[in-house]
Formats: sequence, structure tokens, C-alpha cells
Amino acid sequence: MFNKLNLKQVIFWLAIAALFTPFLVNRATYFPFIITKATVFRVIVELMLVIWVFWLIKEKKTLPKLTPLTKAVLIYGLVIFISALLGINFMWSFFSGNERMEGVFGIWHFILFFIILATTFDWREIERILKIQVFISLFYSFIALLAYFGVGQITAQMTSNRLAGYTGNPSYFATYLMFNAFFALYFYFQQYRLDKKIFNYWFIIFVIQSLLMFVTGTRGVMMGYFAAMLIIFFGIIILLKDKDYLLLKKLVSIVLLIGVIVTVSIFSLKNTAFVHNNFALNRLTSISLKDPTAVSRMLSAGIAWKSFVEKSLFGWGPENYETVYIKNFNPKIVKYLPEDFYFDRTHNKPMEVLATTGIFGFISYIAIFIFVFWFILKNYKKDPHWFLPSLTISAFIIGYFVQNIFIFDFHESYLMFFLVLAFISSLYNSQKLEENQNIIKVSGPLSVILNYSVLVIVSGLVIYSSIFGIIKPYLTSRNIFYTNYYMKKGQGEKALFLLRRNTKTANFFTGDVVTGFRKGYLDAMFSLNDSDKEKLISEIVNFIDKTKTNKFWFYQANLAKVDLEAIASQWDTSKITVAEQDAEEILATTPYFPTSHLLAAKIYYLNDNMNDAIKESQKTIELNPQMATSYYILYLSYGRLNNIEESNKNLVEAARFHYVFSDKQVVLKAVNLLVQEKDYSTIAELYLSAIQLEPNDVSLYVSLAATYGKLHNKDKAIEYAQKAAELNPTLKQASEDFIQLIKNEEWDKIQD
Repeated sequence: MFNKLNLKQVIFWLAIAALFTPFLVNRATYFPFIITKATVFRVIVELMLVIWVFWLIKEKKTLPKLTPLTKAVLIYGLVIFISALLGINFMWSFFSGNERMEGVFGIWHFILFFIILATTFDWREIERILKIQVFISLFYSFIALLAYFGVGQITAQMTSNRLAGYTGNPSYFATYLMFNAFFALYFYFQQYRLDKKIFNYWFIIFVIQSLLMFVTGTRGVMMGYFAAMLIIFFGIIILLKDKDYLLLKKLVSIVLLIGVIVTVSIFSLKNTAFVHNNFALNRLTSISLKDPTAVSRMLSAGIAWKSFVEKSLFGWGPENYETVYIKNFNPKIVKYLPEDFYFDRTHNKPMEVLATTGIFGFISYIAIFIFVFWFILKNYKKDPHWFLPSLTISAFIIGYFVQNIFIFDFHESYLMFFLVLAFISSLYNSQKLEENQNIIKVSGPLSVILNYSVLVIVSGLVIYSSIFGIIKPYLTSRNIFYTNYYMKKGQGEKALFLLRRNTKTANFFTGDVVTGFRKGYLDAMFSLNDSDKEKLISEIVNFIDKTKTNKFWFYQANLAKVDLEAIASQWDTSKITVAEQDAEEILATTPYFPTSHLLAAKIYYLNDNMNDAIKESQKTIELNPQMATSYYILYLSYGRLNNIEESNKNLVEAARFHYVFSDKQVVLKAVNLLVQEKDYSTIAELYLSAIQLEPNDVSLYVSLAATYGKLHNKDKAIEYAQKAAELNPTLKQASEDFIQLIKNEEWDKIQD
């Protein structure tokens, strides 16, 4: 069978299959946009690895001489592994978590993908893969547009109402588009070299991808894209001397001039309705070093620098930025981003590399880019006709580096970047590959034994890695989802069965199991009976008690741990003391995090410590005045102390900041207080929340119709008046009379 099988062709099609992994989204997993892509990609790469080794043996090849670029990538992979060993949490550095699925383990799969491609195919074969990738990206973009308009399993609501497609994040999608736009531009210039035709279909693809990238409104990627385009424009205008390209130079000069005029015009009109009402233009013109997002990321980079100085050789270990972020936290970040102050990434790739892998990691990372440009320059000197393609590759690598100053890498960007690296390395390596030069020449029986021993060892490692490093984590993610799913359905026994599976096999995803369960439980607690609640909470808290503290080192896991201990105190009163101690430990390490103070306030309230609950709630409001739960805790705490005036005042504030109430009577109490202030917008929200709690209460629909009448919202007032009559036909005449008032705009006749 294998004698007839073209193993190189199998590797080729497996590489193509890997390029389809960005399409993989499984909503029945924890972090559905991440885990399935990473899982399938890793399985494909490990299968490629076994076939690649067998191909080398079958074709009696050894690896061609490694290019300096390949060596640089391998050194970077080795350095991040050493950094993980010397860091503060090896398991987390190595495997990462469901939200990122990166770590040393993840990056090494991309490195293997790169090595296999770069040492198996020549540059023309990888160029073919790149062409296929461009068309894959076109299809991906089409699917993203359908998703944005509500077609398919992914909707715009799942991606912050921005164009993001199956990446789940507009920034990720924009980066993916930027790569593919420049791939298309590369092929445009390759075609232009041959026929000197200004327009071809590659140019159309480039324009489509560029426009979609712009529509995402991702400012960091826009900056990287514009930097790359300026390099290409000036490179063509200044450096291109061949007379055959005179027409192209003129057209590029005109496009550059028009681009400058349009850009200046847009920025000069940035305060007009035209720009404000266009999402992409508004995002573009809001680029500023004073923007809260920009300031917070500069502060985060400052934290990374401080952390690097403290541990400068090999850093704190990959994935461990969160630890140093907390340790060296700058309170100004909360001022600029009160809601999104928590970073587990620097949002600046070079600075994150510096902080987490130290100077050795940073040098080896930068060396990859240095060798890329050296290879491109060397290739250009060998063949000056390659000027335009070489310029394009150089420009978009710079553009990628620029945009990474504002974000970080992820599955789609790693996939594209290592594909490009394989192409660039193959340009250098093609002659050696074609000559079939071996590094080591071993013949006879010893050669067969050594070769097949290597194959057996590699196959064994792949089987072990696939089961314990890939499949088990994926099953853990599935079990987190289905535990929450069955809780929401009120099927406590099924949820408990899956939870027990996870608590027995969580391994390095312990934190994800706890945070995932907490989220699901809080969403589903009203669907479960008391017996199932107690069993589920007992199971997860027993798991927490038996787990070493370092498994909960990341912030969200610690918050979840304390929350669950507090919930467990309903059945075991000793747990509230444990929760209070743990909350105080979190507070000591994160004194500037409003969420830490809010957690402490909640625990103090549950432990009947009203004064400290009030103190911590007030501190939360001081750090973030928009956290509704802090006002609600003040409402409860002052109520316990019989300070009715302060209690009512904070209930009103909780309502105004959209607190999700679970008691209809409390909602109606807030309504009565807000009627005095005629805050009908908030009252309408409250009635809507009350209807969710008791959808058959006709009086709520009547009151909501009247409230919308007070807001002069005819459509909504009529809609809820009609719903009230549908629920209670005896109200039909009253409903019709009310609707007539609304149609006549007799607003003053509507009672509060």
C-alpha cells in the first residue's frame, strides 16, 4: 500500500487541511472559537510528522541542511521551552488554557508545521499552497459576511456586532485578512512581471480583502496595513528603476496622492456626522495615543518592561504574563478601562516576549525577522526581477510586526505567519532539496534499524501526545459545556456525571473546569432543584479542596473558587469562613482591581459583616462607578442596618446601572422609587426584567405599556397593551381605549 502511496502528496493535502482549521467552530465546547481549531490542527500536524518521517525513510532522505531561518525558529522554540522550565508555572506555560490554547505545546505544533513544509516542498510547491490559501480566505470571508448578516450558526451578536466571522474576534479576522490581502498582492505582482497588465483577478482579491479588513474597524491592523502599503508605494516610486514599470510607477504615484488627500479629508471631517455614523471611519479617525485603549496598552507594556527587568534572562515563562501583570499592576489602567482592565496578554507581542521569555527569548524572536529580511534581500540580489514580490513580502512582514505591537498572536495569525516562514525558507533551501544532499549517510542493516527505530519512537510520542495533550483537553472542554447545558435544562444528575468526569481528569485544565462550572451554575441556578444544587456544589468544592493552590494561580479561577465556596456555605456554614480568608488573600494581591473588592463585599455581606461589606462596595464604586452589583450589595447592607434612605438610594443606582434582579418584588420596589424621579427609561427596563421572571403576570404588561406611553414610544406601548389583552381578554376594552390615547398622542392622560 505505502509503496504505491505518494507520501509527499499526502503531506501536501494534510497541509491544505490545516489551512481549513480556522473554519472550525464548535458551540458545544468551552471557548468555541478556540478549542476545536487548535485540537484539529494539532492532530493534523502530528499525523504529518509521522508521515514525514516515514517519507524521509522511504525515499532514503535525511533532512536537507537547515537554513539559518529554520535554525532561528528552532532556537526560539528551544528558548521558550527553557523559559517554561525556569518560569513560575511550567504546566501552564507548556499547555496554556482553553481561552488561548497556545503555550509551548501549541507553538511547537506551528514550528513542526513550518519545518515539515520547509523541508518537504520547494518554493514553487509552497507558492501553490499559498495560492490555495488565498482562495480559502475568500471563501472564509464570504462565510464571515453571511454570519454577520445572521446566516449560519455564528451571528454578529456573538462577535460584538462586528465583522469577525469564524475567528470570533474582529481583530483576529482583520489580521487574517491582512495576510491574505498581501498574499494576493504578491501574486498580482508575480503576474504583472510576466504580462505587464495592470489589472488581473489577484488585484480584485487584494481589494476585497483590504476592504473587509477595513470594515472590521481594527485600528492596530489598519496601522500595520498602512505601514506596509507605504513601504510598497515608496519602494515602487523611489527604488524601481526598470523602464518597463513606468506605467505602474505613475499609477502608484496617483493612488498614493489620492490616498493622502482622502486620508487628510477624513481626519479633517472626523467630528462630522458622516464620519461618526460610519463605524470603520470613526474607528480610523479615533486613533490616538490619548485613546483609553491605547493608553491602557502602553501602561500594560510598561508593566511588561518592569517585569522583564525583574527577571531578564529567560523571563517568567510563556503564558505567565498575568502573574506579573497583577504583581506590577499600574492602577491608572482602571481609570482608563474600568470594565476591561484585566489583561492576560500584554497586547504588545514584542513586549510580551520580552517579559515572559526574557532577553534570550526576545533576541531569538527578533532573529526570525532578521533572517526573513536577509533571505528576501539575498533572493532579490540573485534575481532583480523579483523586486516587486520581494518588496511585497518584506512590507507585509513589517505590517504584521507593527499590528502585533497592538495585539498578540493567535491560531489564525500563527498559521499564516509560519506558512510564510516556510515559503521564505524554501526559497533559500530549494537547490539543496533538489540535489538530495544528505547530512548523514548511513547504509546497510544499521541504517534500517536506526530509521525504523526513529519512526517507532516518533509514532509512540505522537500517540501519547494526541491522547493526553490533545484529545483529553478537548473532551474536558466538551464536558464543561455539557455540564452547563444539563444544568440549564434542570437535569442535575447528568450534569453531575459530567462534572465528576472533569474533576477526575482535569489535569492542567483545573482552572478552566472551575471557572467554566461557576459561569454555568450562575446561569442555571434557577433551573435546578435544591438537592441537585447541593450535590453539584459539593462535588466542585471538594475538588477545589483537594487541588493544590498553584492550580488556581490565574485570577479568574481564584474568583470562581471563592464564589463557589460562598455558595457552598448554604449547606456547610464553615465554607463562608474559608471563602472570606481566600477573598482577603485575593484582595491583598489585587488591591486596585474593582472586582476583587466586589467579591470581598459579597463575602462580607454573606458572613453578616455589614460594615466591611459597605466599605468594600464603596471602594468598588470608587474604582469603577458603573458596577451595578456594588450598589445592590449596598442596598442590602444598609437595609440590614435599617438605614432605609441609603438602602433605597443604592437600589435606584443598581437599577440605573442595569443590575439583573432575581426578585420581582425588589424590581417593583425600585420602580416605585424611580416613578418619583420620572425615570421612565429605567422603569421600562425593570418591567422587562420582571416579565422575564414572571411572564404570565398581566399587570406587568399593563404597566410596561403605560411606561412606553410616558416615553412617547407608540409602537412599544401598543405592542404591550395588546399582549396584556391577549393574556387577559377582560382587558380588551381597556387596551383598546389605551391604544386610542396613544394614537391620539394624549400623553398627559397616561397615569404613572
